[in-house]
Amino acid sequence: MVFNNIVVAYDGSDHAVDAVMKARDFALADPEVRIHVVFVTTHPNAQLPASFNNSSFDPEQYLLSVEDVMDLYNRTIAEESEKVKAGLGVAIEGVEDQVTIDVIPGYTPADDIIEFAKEIEADLIVMGSRGLGAIRGVIGSVSYAVLRESTIPILVIK
Repeated sequence: MVFNNIVVAYDGSDHAVDAVMKARDFALADPEVRIHVVFVTTHPNAQLPASFNNSSFDPEQYLLSVEDVMDLYNRTIAEESEKVKAGLGVAIEGVEDQVTIDVIPGYTPADDIIEFAKEIEADLIVMGSRGLGAIRGVIGSVSYAVLRESTIPILVIK
């Protein structure tokens, strides 16, 4: 099976860097391979208060123009993209032209990774076995959820 369109889930952990390096091996072997390094950031709506009935809630602090919201959104995505790029370092050395960094706002990383992979018609999802979450085990909760739910082949790097 040939993998030309690869999604790599990235969260800044050592396991995620290892996953990028494995995808890099595919790209070094074939210049047609495209790697999409995906970082799921907190969706802007997730930062709103859970209850608008809270007496300390001041709605004025959340009133922004559409332009302000879009500016904040674009700035956040650009900043996160730069952080991801800096974190990748030598992991993408030699294949920089084959790598795209995709920062996507989301709520549930596993679902967001799967949805992104479907949208770009990925052939393979590569993930580290564990991420930065508090749950420690043989496989992380996001990796486990993607394994359970995805119809796209998955390579988990230990």
